Amino acid sequence: GYLPKIFTTRSRYGTPTAGIVFNTLVVVAFGSADFGQLLELLNSVYALSLLMEYAAFVKLRLYHKELQRPYRIPVPDWAAVIIVIPPALGILVIFAISNWYVYYFCTGIVVVGIIIFKFSDIFKRLGWVEFESRKTNNHKYATAPLDEDGITNPLEGPSAGPPIDNPEFVIA
Repeated sequence: GYLPKIFTTRSRYGTPTAGIVFNTLVVVAFGSADFGQLLELLNSVYALSLLMEYAAFVKLRLYHKELQRPYRIPVPDWAAVIIVIPPALGILVIFAISNWYVYYFCTGIVVVGIIIFKFSDIFKRLGWVEFESRKTNNHKYATAPLDEDGITNPLEGPSAGPPIDNPEFVIA
């Protein structure tokens, strides 16, 4: 798990007490902002997460081609990079015209996230924090076979979907 084990504890009624208390503190902290500020901050955090997803997509596509995936976008690797450029530029433009508190908030969130990540690793090694861990199974799905151009053939392999001749999936 990504959160400390304290967040898995439940009250006698089955509610996640630590999670509810933490969430309440976050809501109270943000309660002092007006609606416009909250909306801008939430959108900026979402935009940051999209930038991280785009970066992960490109890195996995370029450096970890052997990983099995439930679906692979049927474009060559160079096109995968080009696909993320317009939305990433749009997000950067939105950040450029944002207010100062968005800059501080986003910078603070990134810095706090890095610090928490580093400290959680240290605390885990020291035994101060315990994380719930489960063995992950290999994906039961594999990527569809690649053509000679390195493009996934969507009509073959486990990602292709149900067979057309299956009467359950025939569209009348």
